[in-house]
Parts: sequence; structure tokens; C-alpha cells
Amino acid sequence: MQSLLEYLIVLTVLHICPLHAAIGSTPVISLVEDTRYGFKVSCVSRGWYPKPDLQWTDGRGAVLTAESETREEQDGEGLYTVRSYLRTPEPEGGQVSCVIKYGKDQGELRSSAKIIGQSIPSLPGVQVSNILLSAASISLLLLIGISLGIWRRCVWRRYKIRPVRLV
Repeated sequence: MQSLLEYLIVLTVLHICPLHAAIGSTPVISLVEDTRYGFKVSCVSRGWYPKPDLQWTDGRGAVLTAESETREEQDGEGLYTVRSYLRTPEPEGGQVSCVIKYGKDQGELRSSAKIIGQSIPSLPGVQVSNILLSAASISLLLLIGISLGIWRRCVWRRYKIRPVRLV
């Protein structure tokens, strides 16, 4: 019965003293394959309270947020995960930054990534790593086949029975 009473006291304290602020994780930028745009740049940061603001900027600092979609999810502990996708195939200067602004004084956490080239090659349903693995496997099989052919020919020549001429 004592543990039930302790549990009720803890619940009461949680309701009286709600979480005031929690600074989340540094934003993580990655690329996500997209059938319409070829790829999207993704930004995720977890563990925030209250909800922070997320902005995308290019290499010059211009805001790209209008070209993005952002979602906030709240977990069982009341903390927010912020997730955003940028639909720009190649931002100005090839660099993007995901900026999370939080609190009354608008502190910020920032992560940046450089995108090189026009776009990242994308084949529907096939990843580049699978193509490279297949090419390496085929090359290895060809190398083994050629080596066996050379070895067989050398062995055959060494033990070849030559016809004897009778005079």
C-alpha cells in the first residue's frame, strides 16, 4: 500500500510542477529519397519543450522555410520531436542549414550540410549501394573465371600427351 501512495504523490507532483523547458538535441541533417523531387533534405531534432521553431537557410543565410514541410510530435513525457523536409533540389551555393530557435531569447542550434552537384542519382526502388555491390560481385566472378581458364590451360599444356611419330 505504501508504494501505491508514493506513486500517487509522484503523479500529483508531476501535475503541479510541469516541465518548464528542455533543450533538445542538435539537429541531424540527412537525405531522403523522394519519388517526385529525386530527394529531400531532412532535419530531425528530439527532446524539446516547449515546441521550438525550425528554419531552413541557404549558404547566404536566406530563409528557405517556405519550400519545406515541418511536423512536431509530442512523446509520452511531453517532449517534442521536430521533423522537417526541404524540397529544394539544389539550394543556392549548395549549402543548407537547419536552424532550431528556442526560448524567449531565441537561442539557436544549427547544423549545416553541403550538397554537391546538380542532384543525387536516384533509381526507383534501387539504391546505389546495391548497384555497387552487384558490380563488385560480377567483377569478382569474371576474375575467378579468367583465372580458372588460364590455370586450366597451363595445366593442360604441362600434362598434354603428344603423339609420337613412328618412322
